[in-house]
Amino acid sequence: MSPPPPFRVVVAGRPNVGKSALFNRLLGRRRSLVHNLPGVTRDVLEADAVLPDERTFRLVDTGGYDPDGREKLPAAIREKAVAAIRGADLVLLVVDAAAGVLPSDRAAARLIRESGRPCVVIANKIDRREGRDAETEAFELGFPDVYGTSAEHAIGVDDVQAEIARRMTEAAHGTADLPSEAEANREIAIAVVGRPNVGKSSLVNALIGAERAIVSDVPGTTRDSVDVALERDGRRFRLVDTAGIRRRGRTQKGPEVLSVVQARKRIEECDVALLVVDASEGPTGQDAAIAAAVAEAGKGLLLLANKWDLAGRREVGTAEDFRTALASQIPFARHAPVLLISAKTGRGVSRVLASAAGIAENRRRRISTGELNRILGRALRDKPPRTASGRPLKVFYVAQTGIAPPTFSIVAGRAERLHFSEERRIENLLRESADFSGSPIRIRVRARSRNEPAAAVRPRPSRRPRRSG
Repeated sequence: MSPPPPFRVVVAGRPNVGKSALFNRLLGRRRSLVHNLPGVTRDVLEADAVLPDERTFRLVDTGGYDPDGREKLPAAIREKAVAAIRGADLVLLVVDAAAGVLPSDRAAARLIRESGRPCVVIANKIDRREGRDAETEAFELGFPDVYGTSAEHAIGVDDVQAEIARRMTEAAHGTADLPSEAEANREIAIAVVGRPNVGKSSLVNALIGAERAIVSDVPGTTRDSVDVALERDGRRFRLVDTAGIRRRGRTQKGPEVLSVVQARKRIEECDVALLVVDASEGPTGQDAAIAAAVAEAGKGLLLLANKWDLAGRREVGTAEDFRTALASQIPFARHAPVLLISAKTGRGVSRVLASAAGIAENRRRRISTGELNRILGRALRDKPPRTASGRPLKVFYVAQTGIAPPTFSIVAGRAERLHFSEERRIENLLRESADFSGSPIRIRVRARSRNEPAAAVRPRPSRRPRRSG
């Protein structure tokens, strides 16, 4: 069997934007001729480049794409560039940040979109005074990923290498963005979690009994996780009934310890966790601890108040009272929907899978970069976010850099952790703009210059959960 073809990265753009300079930087040696006269690169150059992790990819430098060129030679150069773009695994569209976005840049972007090839925009020459604040203009080209660089001074080139490495990993494992039809057919893994004796197994049995569409059933002992596959409204689900998770001080030695470890592992493997809370007792500190483990793993969360049929007998209050108690006990899970159910009587059970499917979809939701900057741009300019040290942070732009969970990068003048109140403000703006119900959101701050390493900013519980008696 012949080895797979190398990952091809094509450097494209109009003449004299710094394509060859970037090509040489990524290659690590001077291979392409660099000059301030446009059109110096007339042929397609190829060479093997090596990433910091020692993986190799094929780097391709093209002549300037000039859609208005009428002469015979520019037309030939253009055709070679077009052919290289159509054969690319990733296109680096280079624009001149100092000059701004020109009609020929838009024409090149249109060609790349028509080719269907993945593209990252490189706003080059940000070291120049005219280019320092023009990086955001590159988002007008309609691609979600934009990196500011100075190929001449090696600023931001390491970020471009990291992006190439990420794309290569996705291509190798087949985890790049899936087509909508394939995404719709994805199996949704659901872990049913909670304290012992809150009705997790009863809920799984109720879901199975209601559907009567079991594809496979792999039972274990009472301390094992039990996987059940079923279908509902054309969607495929895999339910995992985990062992009850106790506080460490209450976990017995032996098999029960292993079951708790396994339950936490299944949280890591799921898309959505169903946290079953005993409504007749009310939420406890241990419920909050389990919700925190789900949030830390970046999983979707649906809160199920089980035994609601018994809650009225114990005078726990109205449904609104219970939701208020949940918000008080688990304040960092306010994004999670709450369903009042009774696994024993079947009340509300029919809504569980549909709600979980919606959360799984929200967890993979994307917002376009243009929409993101429309939502957050003015808010962060009018009131610059403060860092943990209290200093204001100059924000250049915001981009979504990941899904499952949705992850957003704030590109700023420096990389510094945001104040927790600013994290909450930005998260609230994001949740107002799109339906992220049930999904955690990650927010990171990235410095625009390579001289400042990126700092991750992740949501944390606002207070320590109370211990249950």
